[in-house]
Amino acid sequence: MTTGASLLLLLSMGFFGSIHCLGMCGGLVSALSLSRPRTWWRGLIAYQFGRVMTYVLLGLLVGMAGAGLSGFGGHVVQQGLAWFAGMAMAVFGLNLAGVLPDILARPTARVSQKLGLSRLAYHLAQQARLSGWFSMGLANGLLPCGLVYAALALAMKSGDITMSALMMVCFGLGTVPAMVLAPAALQRIAPALRGWLLRAAGILLLLIGLLTIWRGSGMPLHHMG
Repeated sequence: MTTGASLLLLLSMGFFGSIHCLGMCGGLVSALSLSRPRTWWRGLIAYQFGRVMTYVLLGLLVGMAGAGLSGFGGHVVQQGLAWFAGMAMAVFGLNLAGVLPDILARPTARVSQKLGLSRLAYHLAQQARLSGWFSMGLANGLLPCGLVYAALALAMKSGDITMSALMMVCFGLGTVPAMVLAPAALQRIAPALRGWLLRAAGILLLLIGLLTIWRGSGMPLHHMG
């Protein structure tokens, strides 16, 4: 897969996968934004920057790991990472489409509850401090998420530290539109339309996952069908 295709894949993963935020009324971004009479855009941008920064740092770490593993059965490792990423995307897509439950919902809720992130988000929303919103974004990037794991697997598969970081930048940027628009969407989009958007995004993510698995098998696309 070319560099451009890899970056576009991660951008698409982030965009379509993050649409699930429209159905997460208890999400941290909603707690931050809806706790204020008006949306504080500077804070919301700082929050997104913190999230993306965490993804980039994780990308650097897995990139170093991928570079180290490339000399030990590199092809087998890359194939396994592609399959893992593809299956994770497929499962996540089926969850968005309402076919499978979210197996990480409870772990994520437990982590958020133990860290007191919801209470902290409400507290930060009253203060209007960029550093606090940025820190909350950093923490949010560490919450358990199957889509993030899939993105990290693909980043590690690149076997290059710089490329891995760039891939996670694209993934993070892809999640920004839904995360920024989530508060307004929660208030304005009808439940039926939210459900349709989730199903459509789930199907697209499922297809991307299956394509990733197929590419991971080493078979060219013209052999499909």
